[in-house]
Amino acid sequence: MREIHFTGGKTPPETFPYNELINAAERVIKELKDVFAYYPTQHKYADYSLKGYRPLREIASKRYWNREGVELPVDNIVITAGSMQAIELVGRTFIKPGDTVITEELTYYGTLEFFRYLGARIIGVKIDEKEGIIVDDLEEKLRILDSVGVKPKFIYVLPNNHNPTGARMPESNRIRLIDITKEYNIPIIEDDCYGDLDFIRDTKPKSILTLDKNRETIFIATFSKIIAPALRLGYFYAHEKYLNSILSHRWDIGTSLLASAIVAEYLKDNLWRQIERQIEAIKLRRDILLESLEEYMSKYATWTKPDGGLFIWVKLNVDVDMNRLEKKASEYGVYFDSGWKFHYRMKKLKAFRLSYAHVPPDEIREGVKRISNAVKDILKT
Repeated sequence: MREIHFTGGKTPPETFPYNELINAAERVIKELKDVFAYYPTQHKYADYSLKGYRPLREIASKRYWNREGVELPVDNIVITAGSMQAIELVGRTFIKPGDTVITEELTYYGTLEFFRYLGARIIGVKIDEKEGIIVDDLEEKLRILDSVGVKPKFIYVLPNNHNPTGARMPESNRIRLIDITKEYNIPIIEDDCYGDLDFIRDTKPKSILTLDKNRETIFIATFSKIIAPALRLGYFYAHEKYLNSILSHRWDIGTSLLASAIVAEYLKDNLWRQIERQIEAIKLRRDILLESLEEYMSKYATWTKPDGGLFIWVKLNVDVDMNRLEKKASEYGVYFDSGWKFHYRMKKLKAFRLSYAHVPPDEIREGVKRISNAVKDILKT
């Protein structure tokens, strides 16, 4: 029996531009032979700094301009080993053991694990599964914290194609979020990891960074989600008031110039084509998954219907223990991420996340059928 994994956050393997990257690598190796001889901080293409390969930073700035109509200064953009390294650098900059940080009640478990590792006290804000963070709850929590003299170090949010729910935060809520955090003088960390993967773009709200007139929001994004996860190339933008402090926590001598140069060579003429390729393949899978859930799980659960991203959040409405369901599903050869991983307090939830973008289309329906069979087996006992 073939195993089916609705886990992780990977993109469709048929969209990986193998041949194009081979050609880009050949051109880079021929034309930029000297990159082999230097650490990133020693090379003119990285501005002799920890900020990374300048042409790739220019592409990140171009991406933002084309999407938002706002120019990000290249000198304020830093290339990292995936967006997770950007989160790590920001976390190490702001958090000391015992410090308070704010996240959505449900968010990416890798970020939560890292904040816990740093000794942070995490405060979770309620989330609407369609519109993201509930700003009224954020305002109330900040009021309570302020009344006892606690000032959070920052608020971390995933406003676009949220992980795990797929929610998209309305622009009006983003503006309120900015106003509230300005009132309490709390930085915003905007994780835009899935921001390019939109199925409906004509109604896409502006990013929090764009709406932040002072441009003080720290903006994190990635190239891995639009090309291939193994690349481990991401970036962040930070205002001058934070940039040098964040860079002072970086000890890796910079991100690979060679990998950065290859990706920049490919993306300089293919950025939007590659994004479109990803979106087409991911939306196909999303549609199949929604149809399959309706066919096999409508008696047992409800689920989100995201307009982008890689995930669907499923909530059971029957009395099923999640540990038993995970075990029973694994006996059927199907795997998913249980909901407790995404809760800021690791609360047991009758919910799970399905990551669908990397699953072959002809296996999605079978995978959902197996989950349904696992639920049926448990309900019989």
